[in-house]
Amino acid sequence: MSDVPTPDEYYGERLPSQFNRMLGDQERAVADAQRVLDGMRAVNASLRVEVAGEGGGTFYLNVEGGRMKAADAPAHDPFLTLIQDRAGFERLVEEAGDSALGMLGGLSGLAGEMKLTAARIQNLAGVSGCLAFTISGDDGFSLLTHFGPGPVPEEPTTTITVAPEGYAKLRAGELDPQQAFMSGTIKVEGDMQLAMQLALAALTPD
Repeated sequence: MSDVPTPDEYYGERLPSQFNRMLGDQERAVADAQRVLDGMRAVNASLRVEVAGEGGGTFYLNVEGGRMKAADAPAHDPFLTLIQDRAGFERLVEEAGDSALGMLGGLSGLAGEMKLTAARIQNLAGVSGCLAFTISGDDGFSLLTHFGPGPVPEEPTTTITVAPEGYAKLRAGELDPQQAFMSGTIKVEGDMQLAMQLALAALTPD
């Protein structure tokens, strides 16, 4: 018995069904994109960046209605402070380009940049503590990340270390963070709960 449909089945049912399914998929993609856009536009928050060394300083990044602008003072209590030395800054720019949040996204298991939506900001605001992210190796670098408006402690509560090749796979979405941890690709020292809180907050759906 032939599996080829009759012209009546193909043009009367199958082709219209496939066409309408494509339209529905596109409608859902647009709705998802609009939801993420609305979430990004709803962000009103501040970040602080501290760069030690020549040409460094303290920088405030204020987000109002989803748009970021550099300023001399925070518009809100910073929910996140990034701390690095000049060498670490240069390596971070080489690695993550314009997005320091791309690095955090990679370590959190997001393929690409971590989008700052209102839901993600709310979850990140619930994280309190100081983590050191370190890419190991001769060309490695570290980024100290402090969550919460309080003073930055002298030592991090948690240190997360990953080898360059492992981090590249995480950034590309080719490696699951849980598998990376279980295999030792990601090494966590100190407060494990803080690392889990960050991962859960970062992986909030966009």
